[in-house]
Amino acid sequence: MDSNSFLKISEFGRLGKTSRKMLIHYDKINILKPAYTDPSTKYRYYSIQQLKSLAMIKSLQAIGVSLGEIKEKYLNTNMQDYLKNLKKEEIIIEKKLAEIQMAKKILADKLNCLEEIIDLGDEIEFKLKEMPRRYLIYSNIKSKELEDLPPIIFSLEKKNQNRDFLIVGDVAAVKKLSESKNEEILLGIFSKVDKSSEGIENYMFEEGEYLCFYKKGYFLDGENSPIIEDWCRKNAYAAVGETIVIPLLLPFLSIGGSMYQVQIRVKKLP
Repeated sequence: MDSNSFLKISEFGRLGKTSRKMLIHYDKINILKPAYTDPSTKYRYYSIQQLKSLAMIKSLQAIGVSLGEIKEKYLNTNMQDYLKNLKKEEIIIEKKLAEIQMAKKILADKLNCLEEIIDLGDEIEFKLKEMPRRYLIYSNIKSKELEDLPPIIFSLEKKNQNRDFLIVGDVAAVKKLSESKNEEILLGIFSKVDKSSEGIENYMFEEGEYLCFYKKGYFLDGENSPIIEDWCRKNAYAAVGETIVIPLLLPFLSIGGSMYQVQIRVKKLP
């Protein structure tokens, strides 16, 4: 056979962005055999068509399919099974893409937060922001101690089996007066959808314009009502609904609890 009509292993590897060492490994485990091996020199040669096979192997590995699974599912199989396996991999890719999009959203949110507070001084800066409708999956808490909070959040995350978090990793608290006029603290995580049909208690916050500002201190200890009332009086707004307090970072970190954001829906007075 004329080796000049084939690609040397170095040429094939360069086109397929795969190392010589890995191509030799694929050969040894019978995943991708050379199209021709010179009997005297033992040099490996590949056809240009084999680049498609190499691309498929690398794509499957990229989504977590092991070489053993590739051999089992895609080598020496019939077309129906081949198609069925590819459809399964497509579902995995779509799931991974959704996870990447969520990770991107979390990163963008954290970056936005940090950019807002990086130069924050002692003077409070107020901002009006449009917020979507949100549902707080909550638990009534009796202890404000930092070390008592992680188990509560963990149990709430377990309840939300569909992972419909508005922003993964964020917790929020709402302080409200009960019918007996005692202060209640609802600690929870925001969901994009109403969970009441699933038997999960959640507290709805309507979409609209929210007054937002950052404060230093532990998010469950701050007194924010006088600040909100003063701003509303000066700017001809009325506060609507309950006040939301959100720690800047997860309160389980060593720097947690040092700063938090306050949000409350407001309405412009006529």
